[in-house]
Amino acid sequence: MADLVRSLTRLFRWGSPDPSPGVAYAPDTAVAQRFWSALEKDALAAPPQDGETLRHTLLPRVKQFIQQERSQIEAAHRDGAGGLEVVALHTDLVDAVISQLFRLAEELLLRDLRDHTDGCAIVALGGYGRRELNPGSDVDVMFLYPRRADEYVTTVLHHVLYFLWDLGFTVGHSCRSQGDALRMMDADIIAFTSMLEARFLAGNSGVFAEFQGRMWRNLHGRRVQQYIADKLEEQDRRHQKFGGSVYLQEPNVKEGPGGLRDFHVAIWIARARHRLAEITGLSSLNLLTPVEVAQCVQDLDFLLRVRNELHYLQGGKHDVLSLQIQVPVADNLGYHDGPKYGVEQFMQQYYRRAGGLHLLSRRVTDRCVERPGSQVEAVMKKLRARDIGDDFVELNRQIHILPAQQNCFRDDPVRLLKIFWYRQEMGYELSLDAKEAIRSHLDLIDDPFRRSNRALGFFLAILRAPRGVAATLRQMHQLGVLTAYIPEFARIGCLVQFDAYHRYTVDEHTFVLLDCLEALRETEDPRLQEFRRIAGELRKPEILKLAVLLHDVGKGDGHGHVERGVAIAEEVLARLGLPPGDIAAVSFLVAQHLGMAHIAERRDLDDERLIIEFARQVKNEELLRMLYLLTYLDINAVGPQVWTDWKGTLLWELFIKTHTILTRGVPEGEEEHRRARNLRAALVAELGGEFGAELIGQHLDLMPIRYVLNTSSAKVAQHLKLIERVRRGEPVALNWTTYPLAGYSEVLVCASAAPGRFSNVVGTLTAHGINILSAQLFSRADGVMIRAFQVSDGRGAALEDETVWQRFAQDLRGVIPGQITVRELIKTRRRDLLAKPLPRAHEIQTRVEFDNVVSDRFTVIDIRAQDRLGLLYVIASTLSGLDVDVSLAKIATEVDQAVDVFYVTEKDGHKVTEPERMDAIRQALVHAIAEGIA
Repeated sequence: MADLVRSLTRLFRWGSPDPSPGVAYAPDTAVAQRFWSALEKDALAAPPQDGETLRHTLLPRVKQFIQQERSQIEAAHRDGAGGLEVVALHTDLVDAVISQLFRLAEELLLRDLRDHTDGCAIVALGGYGRRELNPGSDVDVMFLYPRRADEYVTTVLHHVLYFLWDLGFTVGHSCRSQGDALRMMDADIIAFTSMLEARFLAGNSGVFAEFQGRMWRNLHGRRVQQYIADKLEEQDRRHQKFGGSVYLQEPNVKEGPGGLRDFHVAIWIARARHRLAEITGLSSLNLLTPVEVAQCVQDLDFLLRVRNELHYLQGGKHDVLSLQIQVPVADNLGYHDGPKYGVEQFMQQYYRRAGGLHLLSRRVTDRCVERPGSQVEAVMKKLRARDIGDDFVELNRQIHILPAQQNCFRDDPVRLLKIFWYRQEMGYELSLDAKEAIRSHLDLIDDPFRRSNRALGFFLAILRAPRGVAATLRQMHQLGVLTAYIPEFARIGCLVQFDAYHRYTVDEHTFVLLDCLEALRETEDPRLQEFRRIAGELRKPEILKLAVLLHDVGKGDGHGHVERGVAIAEEVLARLGLPPGDIAAVSFLVAQHLGMAHIAERRDLDDERLIIEFARQVKNEELLRMLYLLTYLDINAVGPQVWTDWKGTLLWELFIKTHTILTRGVPEGEEEHRRARNLRAALVAELGGEFGAELIGQHLDLMPIRYVLNTSSAKVAQHLKLIERVRRGEPVALNWTTYPLAGYSEVLVCASAAPGRFSNVVGTLTAHGINILSAQLFSRADGVMIRAFQVSDGRGAALEDETVWQRFAQDLRGVIPGQITVRELIKTRRRDLLAKPLPRAHEIQTRVEFDNVVSDRFTVIDIRAQDRLGLLYVIASTLSGLDVDVSLAKIATEVDQAVDVFYVTEKDGHKVTEPERMDAIRQALVHAIAEGIA
């Protein structure tokens, strides 16, 4: 900590130079002395008053010096030097270069001009002004003069700037009179902020001192108030632009919430309000306590070290911790794989540090906005305050705790929960004094508190509220109340899952679920109205919200988080005192929060046995409704575009079929063949008038029983029309229909049976960039096959472009009769799809699993692999080559992972049961996925 404080004394210190006339320079540091020693001999030998010759003479030596110094600084970083130390070393180096370049100009180029000028000052601005130069940072300088830019000023400017450009610095520069600079501050908030951070480097210190004096005299009252309001509004816009959360998967270390810019804003506001001269002044101004300043320094040091590493790793300015770069950054900063991945350890530390800096920065700005008043104002505040109960008062729509009531939490510790209930019920925010009082009394939340029925009552009251629950729980989490009341929640604090699928940390994902639930109340989206209705009709919404809060609490210790989560949830809820029936309901939801999506997206929803078994697990309609909602919320809160209309369609199908079983009961005593006979008779009666009873009967007799049990009369009619076209001589008959609200289109393909037909259709769809979601295949006993493909445009929407469908149909009519092979077609359109895929930084291991239990008739093959264009065709072609028949395919994608499921049989219609056969299929699939089939 002492090293951090020493480094800090060189950062965020603007100071005021000696206003006496004459030339002055930045502090004579060790690097400045080394720089002058390296140049002095050659400089003095150069021709006087010849700036260009001087520059060309000295440039090679200066470049060499800077390279050596930068290499030493990078070596210090690699040896573990803190972020504050490294940026201070970079700043000292640039200070030395600029101040000594000015000295060269003063001694060799300006001798005849000194007596005819008012002089000028070189001033550091922005990040350079606050001494915060990362390796790739720009160098912002201003050449400041009193009234007019004379020859002295232009000579200095050209000499210093040309030198810096030739040295490879990225320089942002301006040349202004004192009046121009002050007018710029009036006109532009960016210029205002930049001038606030102005720091003297070299030249006439009196010029800079006079400018600063005029600047501070102009900064008072309403102008400061307006600046603070503008900066806070600007910060809100920036937070929204960069994701609105500290806990994003790929945070921006500089601009994102919790990034360095949050701290900069706090410093700017403190400097404008209180003329803060250095960061350690935050405690003397009562903006932060000494402990908070120490914490702020540690957080700042960590973030600067991360940004330094990003700049070194990328060879320049780079501020986004993208997934691809997180592993090397973590490794270079000393986070190595152990029980947890090194990158997950690093990112968890990042979120803790960024979250801490975010809260401390907000604390500084809040305290600057909330100005301390006089004793008279304190009395008036007390008189204006409205008592709302429990020693809390409301003032200006904030809940306050007056000085006389500072012991209110010790008098009744349950008020630590009750104050959040008041906040939610009344719509007021907590004041700074209330937040500080809460933080300082967390020790009162002990085991008796956690077992208190009164505490549980207020906690459940918070959860029952129709709105504001997410915001309330977030604030409880930030202030430490949530993890004090439910200590197990701390295990998922800032917890990272390193993959492209999860956008948020686990705790933030939990709060986003609650955001999504509340958003359903106001949604006008027609596709979400069923969710909205169900959410509004829940008898005990607190059960669902408890399940949301605890559904991922088992994460953080490797695989099996669901089982651990159930045990943890039961322990937590029993300690809180929830009734046994409610504990059982929450435990069920936690246990099944992945199950419903798994069945909907990866299993055959026409398998009645599967639906019945799921209904028996769910037991009642209320649990089904809550599980349906929880499944939607969990998928939707993972990240943007993870929830799709197609997933909604599948989930709704499972919900409505299960709901039917629960409300009407399980069909008893009616075996499958009897039901099939009854359905056959109904189809013949309904369609006989159009097609003839004999034709209908023949068609149904030629189809498998599964077709009769699960195909609607409208679908049967479509199939018969396609079969008739094939009978008339068409090699392949097609029909497509779009379902925009469901997020997919369906194409029916009818042709005579032949080996490889399924893979041929898949390949033709792939060649046209059509995204396949699911496929069902029905074979008639006379050799006619019907294939139904549910597809989308690849962006989660139905494919409605008629031109695409016409081109697909034309190509398929060439592929089916063998006029062109599907591989030739793909090669003419997308040659790379069949080749060996290029390696990726974080390749997902291909997994192939067989299941002979889930279905009575089929072997289910689950394949998880790195997603890429053409993957489904590679798999389908491989299965076809192995004489494996596909009856049903369901395709799911989790960002960069494909999760494909195939219901298959051998050629003779039996399951794949022999272990050797399974191994052969597995090896062939893994090889084809890895190596391609070109």
